Order: sequence, then C-alpha cells, then structure tokens
Amino acid sequence: MDFVEEIVQFKDFIQSRSFTSAPLLLQLIREKNLQSIFPNVDIAFRLYLTFPVTNASGERSFSKLKIVKNRLRSTMGQERLNSLALMSIESDVVRRLDFSDLVKDFAAKKSRK
Repeated sequence: MDFVEEIVQFKDFIQSRSFTSAPLLLQLIREKNLQSIFPNVDIAFRLYLTFPVTNASGERSFSKLKIVKNRLRSTMGQERLNSLALMSIESDVVRRLDFSDLVKDFAAKKSRK
C-alpha cells in the first residue's frame, strides 16, 4: 500500500473519532498498535512532531557567532571561535557549570610566559 492510500484509509479510520491534534493522532496509533497497519502515517506524524515550529534557535546561533567574530576577529583561530560560539549559544548550560576545580587546577600549574 502506498502513502496516499494509507492516508485515505487512516482518514476513514479516524472519522468516527474526534481528534483535534497530531499528538493525539500519534497517541491513538501507538495505543491501538496500528504502526504495522499505518507505518507511513506513523513515520509522517513522528517527523511532523519533531520539526521545530520556528528557526529561532538557528538564527540565534548565527547572531551569537556574529557577535563573537566581531569582538575578536583579528586574534582568534577557527577552533577558538567555534568553542566561544558554542559557549555563547549554550550560555544557559555554561552558567550552571562550576568552574572552581578548573580555576584551582589552573592556579596550581607553574606560570608559563
């Protein structure tokens, strides 16, 4: 059975029920073990539900990269730029990190110039 036929049959199957959202339809497929009957519909719903609603996170990443590049463009290598951009993008995670052990290790090392 191809995808179009599967959609038509799935539509006929759910007409007697009142579902208003894709998550509820996927839940129905899972609860009734209909994955083998409607495998393509199951995959389509899972893909649909994993797509981001907006591209704000991607735009935010490029915005942060632009800020980092402008501040330190002349003195920075690509690896450092990537690391700083990642830290800026994931700033909420970085703020929760405890750097005390890192600072102690760094302070304990001999001074190198």
